Amino acid sequence: MTMKKYRSMWGFIFISPWIVGILVFFVWPMIESIIYSFCKVTVNETGFVKTFVGTDNFIYFFTKDTFFLRYLTESIGGIIPSVLMILTFSVVIAVVLKEEFFGRTLARAVFFFPVIIASGVVITILKQQVMMSGSNVTDMAPSYLFKAPSLVNLFAQFGIPVAILQSITTILNQIFDLTWKSGVQILLLLAAIKNIPASFYDVAIMEGATGWERFWKITFPAIMPTLLVAITYTIIDGFTDYGNKVMVQMRDFYTNNNYAYSATIGVIYFLCILVIVGVVNVLISRKTFYA
Repeated sequence: MTMKKYRSMWGFIFISPWIVGILVFFVWPMIESIIYSFCKVTVNETGFVKTFVGTDNFIYFFTKDTFFLRYLTESIGGIIPSVLMILTFSVVIAVVLKEEFFGRTLARAVFFFPVIIASGVVITILKQQVMMSGSNVTDMAPSYLFKAPSLVNLFAQFGIPVAILQSITTILNQIFDLTWKSGVQILLLLAAIKNIPASFYDVAIMEGATGWERFWKITFPAIMPTLLVAITYTIIDGFTDYGNKVMVQMRDFYTNNNYAYSATIGVIYFLCILVIVGVVNVLISRKTFYA
């Protein structure tokens, strides 16, 4: 066995748990969801009974359901400003945390701490009792840990459109929530920045480049591959957010034993996310620099 084959063998051994996991916990459930979306599913003492109904479930959500298309549109439209804010904040913090200063280790831990909390029971409490209010998807309204005053009341006399003021107020209310979701992105971008050779910056300084020029000519192009990963992660994380009404509607159908409608929403939503992530990757990959 050549060294290349030997290393490849160990590579497959190390990723084999992931391969098994994705086949068992993603591929097979996805196939079942697709099957359910074309059926009417009932439950009896023997288990699930599937009756093929064709595309009736899909037709229902695109022609009869009064909420799904609105929730889907809101979800897709709201992901763009959210991703931009999270990634901008993550890049800025990663650049700052790269520098040497007193308390840098503590600062890094503080920004990554929400990721640790998000995997435990605390985030469940925040999701159910703090971040969202309302008993179901139809009366669900967002709540915030830190809420900004309404700009409509402050600046209405200046003639600024109310819709713009309401949008700005919503963004301000989401600042804490968005920074809460930036831990993984900061970690990825910080690792990418620290891997940039110091000689690049030394040469730029000798040539008289400013800090702004060094960022756009060296730092930003060098971290683009990692930034693409962070963008993909942020998009998927935003679409599966606990406050996403499509996710809540899918959960409500499931808890009410309406498995076919729940699976149909999941399939439609998955395809929408897949298309968006694919388009973003194609567009950004063209501008990505790989050293």
